[in-house]
Amino acid sequence: MRGVRWAGIIAAGEGSRLRKGYPGLPKPLVPVAGRPLVHWVAASLRAAGIRHLLVLLNSRGDAVRSALRRSAGGMRVRFLRRDTASSWESFRLVSRALAREAPRFLVSTVDAIAPPADARRFAEESCAPWRSGGVGKSPVAALALTRFVDDEKPLWADIDASGRVLSLGGDAVRRRAVTCGLYALSAAAAGKLPGARRHGRLRDYWIDLVRSGAAVRGVMLSKTVDVDRPEDIAAAERVIRCFDA
Repeated sequence: MRGVRWAGIIAAGEGSRLRKGYPGLPKPLVPVAGRPLVHWVAASLRAAGIRHLLVLLNSRGDAVRSALRRSAGGMRVRFLRRDTASSWESFRLVSRALAREAPRFLVSTVDAIAPPADARRFAEESCAPWRSGGVGKSPVAALALTRFVDDEKPLWADIDASGRVLSLGGDAVRRRAVTCGLYALSAAAAGKLPGARRHGRLRDYWIDLVRSGAAVRGVMLSKTVDVDRPEDIAAAERVIRCFDA
């Protein structure tokens, strides 16, 4: 299989906690190390081999378009404009659109700061087959995980020695890693996504998917940061300083 070439960025949320420190500024444009937040997400996806990028913005996010095009670096970027009711609805909308274009794709939240090298490894490992009884079988989906926990409401994950996700959230027992806003999905799995009203949060979909016994891979990344609050900016900038180290 050739590498993953399509990805989406979910940037339709209100970012209410971050907006307190940056009134009037859309969350994707909040400055981190001198550049808009969305720049760093796009840069990591580009390093992962992404060539086609679909970005979901809300009705107040038009100013993000020009900033993102400047950060595209050769990626072909197109936009969806929709006011969605939840993170789940946003993920579903982007995933269904990407599934019409590619057999497998990545989706990132706009606040997930991950080192470019980690994003590249995630793209590679998310579709690598498991070996069971001598027969290769690729996971239907993958979650990026980190042991760096700096979130008010982390989604804990347990994985086995092969990297398969065994449980999430309240089902997790070991709780040694958390999800960090970067996902991979096959077009086949996207075709089975439940309705927009089925879940109130994106994490509820992933918990249900793992509970169903679906083959979901967990890929461990290094230190990543979700930029949800003004105080997360400094942590994100420390991570960014290590990108080229």
